[in-house]
Amino acid sequence: MKETVLTMVQCRSVAGDPDRNLEVIERFASANKGSDIVCFPEMCLSGYSTKDLGIAMDPDSEPVREVRSLSEEYGIAIVFGYIERNAGRPYMRQEIVQPSGQVDYYRKTHPGSAESKVFSSGDELPVFDVCGVRTGLQLCVESHIPDITSTYRSKGAELVLMPFANGISGDRRRIAWERYMPARACDNGLYVAACSAVGDNGMGAVFGGGTLVLDPKGTPIADYYGTDEHYLTVTIGGSLPRDGPETMSNISYYDRRRPELYSR
Repeated sequence: MKETVLTMVQCRSVAGDPDRNLEVIERFASANKGSDIVCFPEMCLSGYSTKDLGIAMDPDSEPVREVRSLSEEYGIAIVFGYIERNAGRPYMRQEIVQPSGQVDYYRKTHPGSAESKVFSSGDELPVFDVCGVRTGLQLCVESHIPDITSTYRSKGAELVLMPFANGISGDRRRIAWERYMPARACDNGLYVAACSAVGDNGMGAVFGGGTLVLDPKGTPIADYYGTDEHYLTVTIGGSLPRDGPETMSNISYYDRRRPELYSR
């Protein structure tokens, strides 16, 4: 895997105030010009809400175009989210923009119980080439679904980014992530990185933060569980368990699967 400088950001977003949220994105993007990829929490540009869907945005709206311009200006890939306007129910969209002008996006395929009442579900699990790294996206509650991660692995993913907007904080967040997130990484032999929104969204919801990067064996490279705005920058890359001869310390568990048995 290509050596990559990755920054995971936990920040506060105010629902329905994209101009204010854009300033936050620009501040963190500017502070991390040396990174290859800077990832922000779920729906950070529009702000997170399941109550006021009037804050939905079009992919060609001015704030979205501004984030794309920041990617080109600072020479970094930016991963950010917003509520995407739709003729029916809106989508929960996470977009990846690169300095070349390339734009990719993922629409949340497995909304949470409250979300599924107001949002449409995406129907694709794409893997993107982001700065030379094969990358998939899982949003918040989707991190609990191992099939998503293994599907990305089947498509060659080397990194899965998991942006959150969740209210659990501090030790509760750490304990929850330590319970299952290492399995997403270790079972599939890839890097997993997560970040959550923090603070009051202006509509009564309070998010708890949390930032974590795991190596392909499920070992934390870096983590942070404070509830202030914060970012982690790490360098990832090198050989993955799928690379080279298998040894007792380098087992690709994914490649030991026997899919022909699992549909019986």
